[in-house]
This record gives sequence, C-alpha cells and structure tokens, in this order.
Amino acid sequence: MEQNKTMIPDDLYQKLVVPRLHLWWWVEDRGALSLESVVEGILSYGDMDDVKALFDLVGRNRTGEIFLRQISGRRCNYRPQTVNFFRKVFACHV
Repeated sequence: MEQNKTMIPDDLYQKLVVPRLHLWWWVEDRGALSLESVVEGILSYGDMDDVKALFDLVGRNRTGEIFLRQISGRRCNYRPQTVNFFRKVFACHV
C-alpha cells in the first residue's frame, strides 16, 4: 500500500481522530496520521456511526478512491470480510 506521508488536516483530526482515539491505540503520535491511515482505521475498526462521520467529512467518493487504491496494492491490511463489504458499498456509490 502506498502511504501518503502528509498529516491529516487539523479540522479533520479534531472531528475524526480525537473522538475515536481507541481506533489507533498503538500509535504514539496520532497527530501524524495521514488521511489514508484514518480511512483504513475507521473502515477496519470503526462502527457504522464512525463510517458515516468519515463519509460526511471526507466524502464517500474520496473515501472510496482511497480504499480502492489501498486494496489494489501488493499488501492489504484489511480483513477479507471488510474488503468484501466495502467493495460492495463503493461499487454502488463511487
């Protein structure tokens, strides 16, 4: 997976990461998370309210583009069930 090393903008950090710090419990510097890491964390470990917040703030299309790029790489960190579910979600909406 190609990682974008750009940190997530502060407004998105405050709205997506801060209320969900438990999704990145092992990350020492959560402020250095990229948007790609936040998408992966929420789609992998969040609940549907978290996913809705992600879609509302980042956009369903942008989230889908990031997800589809992540699963098309040589290495994929998503569980097969997660890939299957979100492929179907984004097939209808991206």
